[in-house]
Amino acid sequence: MDFQHLSHVEIRQICYFMALVQADNNVTEAAKRLGIKQPPLTQRIQALEAWLSADSKTSDVKLFDRSKRPMVLTAAGTVFLAEAQQALMHLDRAIFQARQASQGHIGRLVVGMTTVIANSILPDVVQAFQQAFPNVVLELREVTVEQQIQMLRTHQIDVMFQQSEQFEQFEQSDPDLIFQPILQEYFVLVLPETHPLAKHSQVTLQALKDEPIILPSFDVFPFYEKVIQLCRNIGFEPNIVQTVTVSGAVTLLSLVAAGIGLSILPNHVQTLQRTGVVYRPIQNVELTRQIAVVWRQDDTSIVLANFLKIMQDLMS
Repeated sequence: MDFQHLSHVEIRQICYFMALVQADNNVTEAAKRLGIKQPPLTQRIQALEAWLSADSKTSDVKLFDRSKRPMVLTAAGTVFLAEAQQALMHLDRAIFQARQASQGHIGRLVVGMTTVIANSILPDVVQAFQQAFPNVVLELREVTVEQQIQMLRTHQIDVMFQQSEQFEQFEQSDPDLIFQPILQEYFVLVLPETHPLAKHSQVTLQALKDEPIILPSFDVFPFYEKVIQLCRNIGFEPNIVQTVTVSGAVTLLSLVAAGIGLSILPNHVQTLQRTGVVYRPIQNVELTRQIAVVWRQDDTSIVLANFLKIMQDLMS
């Protein structure tokens, strides 16, 4: 496309031409609708024809046959009208879309998540965001904890959620990332519905002294070392099941339902409603962790800013 050549034509000339056609080729009526005098309108149309004729090898380009009364479009004028209409429609759409994009009403945001987040705050955040910005494409990528940080650094995702055991280890080593705590979740005891402790409305940590306990891998969730320490603080070494290694909440619930052991999980697992298990508060124990939202410090996306605001408003 020859942008230098096109730069010599004025959009106003084309708009005046369109206005003249809409006024049934009546110069007086078109000028009245445009709020200008007839001579400037005529001059603009003539200037447009002169520009169209500049590179013509054979003859001048005339948009109107002025020998007829009222004047009519020439063949060139008819073709130019059809194409100019399309061009102006695209230009009008480009202007509208640019304005929408500048306000974050259109665009795309890639959110990195784990099943932990998917079962807790994410549904509410997504619902609120889509209601406010229905034309933004929101792509949710379920990735492992280990993948999230790297994908954020390499711009494969725009924002992610992390539990405290993850972001504490990255916060100091990643000055280019922003970690903002947004939520504090607590933990509950998960046990088979037929277990004797299920009869209680609350269960003490001491009651787990002789119970087999299934916990997620400490390599993935070092937070669970706090559970071990709490048990030691009250005088017993927890009986951690060593023959099974689990990282997913759904699998853990299945093992509890099968009677392999008890488990301690974030309160959001209660939304899974797994048959065969029940959830009980842990009495007199402060066992919580923070959830943080993480994004790149240099990300100036208005879509991201809108997403963060929606989320923060919802959390507060």
